[in-house]
Amino acid sequence: MNKELKITLPGIGLRQLLLLAFALSGMTILIYEVVWIRPLQIVFGSTIYAVSTMLTTFMTGFSLGSYLFRNRADQSRNPVLLFALLEFGIGIYGLIILALFKILPSIYLSLLFVPGFQFIQFVLCFVVLITPTTLMGGIWPVINRAYVDMDKLGKDVGLLYSFNSFGCAFGSIAAGFLLIPLLGIWRTSLLTAFLNFLVAILVLNFGERKNES
Repeated sequence: MNKELKITLPGIGLRQLLLLAFALSGMTILIYEVVWIRPLQIVFGSTIYAVSTMLTTFMTGFSLGSYLFRNRADQSRNPVLLFALLEFGIGIYGLIILALFKILPSIYLSLLFVPGFQFIQFVLCFVVLITPTTLMGGIWPVINRAYVDMDKLGKDVGLLYSFNSFGCAFGSIAAGFLLIPLLGIWRTSLLTAFLNFLVAILVLNFGERKNES
């Protein structure tokens, strides 16, 4: 007999799961930010340029993602599925992006004597980072659409923001003081990608159960 595998978490409904998932999502985003700064330092040879590039790209990606997915979220009949797909996409990038960073030096070193070399470095790193950061930015309007009850707008948005902020704070501390010292850059990135996939699977599973009921 073929039976579908259904994952259940006792005592947790879809709304509670979405709060937990958004906290984990925020945690993974900040872990990635800390992890990706390390290879950027190798590219630029300076922490100042690496951090500036990271912050610029993250803020641009967040803005672009929120803008691109604002209407998509409102029009979606299944924002829970859309949220799961975004998490899955971020996880895919978490698996491959460090390999992309390893390719960058061979590209920009061939352009070493081109005028505006440092700007070229910035553009190359921006191109690598803009896709995952755009997916990250798209999470906010999608999770709002999936979770927020318009009759309790302030309460629901406040809960989402607080859980996500807590996850971000924990992620930045865990990455710098625990994960990278214990696991290293590659294993930390792999573990974070696994968390993205786990969030996607759990949310998608609970979303399907809700639609069936």
